[in-house]
Amino acid sequence: MKEKKTVRAERPLRRWLILQSVAIVIISVMAFLLVEFFINRVMTYNPYYDPINGLGMIGPMGILMWFLSYNIIKKGNKYLQELMQGISKVAGGDFSTRLDERTAGPVRDLYKNFNKMTSELEGVQTLRDDFINHFSHEFKTPIMSIHGFASLLMEENVTEDEESNYLGIIAAESQRLANLSESALLLAKLESQQLIPEPEEYPLDEQIKECVIMLLPRIEKKYIDLSADLKPAMYNGNADLMKHVWLNLIGNAVKFTEKNGKIDIELTESPSEITVSISDSGIGMNEEVRLRIFEKYYQDEGNDQLQGLGLGLAIVKKIVDLCSGRVEVTSEPGEGSCFAVFLPKGRPE
Repeated sequence: MKEKKTVRAERPLRRWLILQSVAIVIISVMAFLLVEFFINRVMTYNPYYDPINGLGMIGPMGILMWFLSYNIIKKGNKYLQELMQGISKVAGGDFSTRLDERTAGPVRDLYKNFNKMTSELEGVQTLRDDFINHFSHEFKTPIMSIHGFASLLMEENVTEDEESNYLGIIAAESQRLANLSESALLLAKLESQQLIPEPEEYPLDEQIKECVIMLLPRIEKKYIDLSADLKPAMYNGNADLMKHVWLNLIGNAVKFTEKNGKIDIELTESPSEITVSISDSGIGMNEEVRLRIFEKYYQDEGNDQLQGLGLGLAIVKKIVDLCSGRVEVTSEPGEGSCFAVFLPKGRPE
């Protein structure tokens, strides 16, 4: 079906090409005869000039102009034809279509914008596939859990202790479902962005302190020894987005650190970048897990009791990438982990 559509699209293009060439030939020959007549009769008044003789040039002039105009227009319409074929493929659902910008000639910017459009469409398609393959599965788990325990509550022989336990599970799964929705929507929004929205300068050290205070109940509950060496530093970025970075990283450090453990947070500044490192004495991770922790929905199967949504670190990575920064991770099983965030100074590009 796609080939037939392309053929039908080429036919009117060829007809238009021929009509353009004919029009140029007629106009060129008429212009030549008029100029010749004007020079010989009006400007110089050549008594030997016979307009009929000029008609003999129609044949050679017509052939020459036809050859030149046809090839020039054909070359220009070649770019249009390639673009039409690309659009036809995209209309058929092939978002991997790309046009060769190296042979685009004077329409290189048009080809470049077309390739950018198809790249964005391909990203949307990938996001849709991810939603179907991963997100819907993650949604199904808490929904089935809520449904199952709600059904148990409807049974007549449920004790008060069982009822309280079931309600607690339903409340926890409902909160997990809400967190999953919020995180997935945030990640989808971030993946559609190319720039940091509304950057402004603010004290990064104060923001990290605020995030620690927000997580303080969880820290105190596990009797974790937390130390923070935060040098004053101004950062130009989006404060709301960066808050997600620190809450996720510090929250993970608390989550994977055993009781009476230790967490160290350090902020340093150089002429070119700001570095924030978050180290913990937690369970650590092996090389295989370390290489995959920034993947969406990835969870370490060896730590089922500590599993979360699998989106927090993917959000961290995307935000830091938008800031033109980077995240480095060092970790060993049983020896804790260290996440270091490097942020370039100046307005994010």
